[in-house]
Amino acid sequence: MGIDFGRYRPDEPLRHIETNAVQSSVEAFSSADPGKVWTVRELAEWIGIGGLGPLFVGCPQTTADLLEEWVEDTDVDGFNLAYAVTHETFGDIVTHLVPELQKRGRYKHDYASGTLREKLFGGGARLPKTHVGARYRNLASLQFALDAAE
Repeated sequence: MGIDFGRYRPDEPLRHIETNAVQSSVEAFSSADPGKVWTVRELAEWIGIGGLGPLFVGCPQTTADLLEEWVEDTDVDGFNLAYAVTHETFGDIVTHLVPELQKRGRYKHDYASGTLREKLFGGGARLPKTHVGARYRNLASLQFALDAAE
């Protein structure tokens, strides 16, 4: 967030803080409740585990229930998952949560083959020769050859 919270006492109210760092993070905590004046302690408790988003804790079934509830209530079409404590959280998601979601028909078992470009636009995996970006293909090859020759 670009803020040295060590400059503040734990129960000191945090007023408007100027920072050139991650503006969205500062905005998230300062606009979550516009009438709220946060303290360092409250902010640490709010984002202490899991960051700035909601935190789901529980067995795979409980977590899948919560994710399904969000889908049904808000019509979201995906989630950005982050680790809550350590990077091993991702392993737990793959090992425990994904199979539960797959069992419920909420997570794919397989993906269609092909590149993203093929899936979005059809055609080949590369830009067509008529596309303005295709002219850089030869420049990149030329630069690679020049670099290799040095």
